[in-house]
Amino acid sequence: SSISSSSSNKAVQELMAEFDPILLYVSRLLPPETAKEAGALYAWCRRLDEICDAVGADTTVTQRKLDEWESRLDELWIGNPVDDLDAALADCVTSNDLSKVPFRDMIAGMRSDAVDNRRVENMEELEEYAYQVAGTVGLMLLPLLQAPQEAREPAIALGKAIQLINILRDASPDVALGRIYLPQDLLKAQNVLEEDVMARKSSKGYRVVTKLVSERAGQLLEQAEEGKTALPGLGPLLVQIIVELYRGYLEELERREYDNLTVSGERVKISTTRKLL
Repeated sequence: SSISSSSSNKAVQELMAEFDPILLYVSRLLPPETAKEAGALYAWCRRLDEICDAVGADTTVTQRKLDEWESRLDELWIGNPVDDLDAALADCVTSNDLSKVPFRDMIAGMRSDAVDNRRVENMEELEEYAYQVAGTVGLMLLPLLQAPQEAREPAIALGKAIQLINILRDASPDVALGRIYLPQDLLKAQNVLEEDVMARKSSKGYRVVTKLVSERAGQLLEQAEEGKTALPGLGPLLVQIIVELYRGYLEELERREYDNLTVSGERVKISTTRKLL
């Protein structure tokens, strides 16, 4: 392509520095070429996120933008990138013979969010969504790390765990956007009223459901931890760091007795020292 690889790499680094400086730091632990390619994947996912996170965006507009994003994916896949960042991903796709499936799956997950009053019917649907928007990241990365086939399930488990925990952390801001990700069937079984959730009232039944989802996330973290030895190089260490960090969030939820509808409307946080430990 006519777009230079150095300008592509610079654009990726700038995006990461602005939105996810921790990931920029972690990426520096990888071999330079792998870090560059992981950065290209990151930029594609980050920009897809931005389409879906536009505050106050009309859902029909978001769906149309997702159609455009999918067309751009098809174009870069056959070597017609639109800009520097697409060019970086096109190079990564070619040199690693990546599958398009996880990319399409991620777009499908984002589509399911681009609706008014987002709801999830049951745990199966929630886990499928968690795979689509986060488990897919593991599948995109594995070829770059030259990981064997047995690393596939643990990588998906880690992504799903991270997403479930982020959903538990973001319950309050999500409610402000009219979104409830906790499974409807579990909430109904506990006689949880939707208007109570929307008013950020954390009933006993609501906390039971939060605990169930939290326990499932914990199981998925264990699965990822057990399977980390399949990864080459620094892979096992990086997985362990991520597992410990997200376990910290689950411990914080337990400490709060699974009340994640904080009155202030913020996401659930843990202290930086606990993050580092």
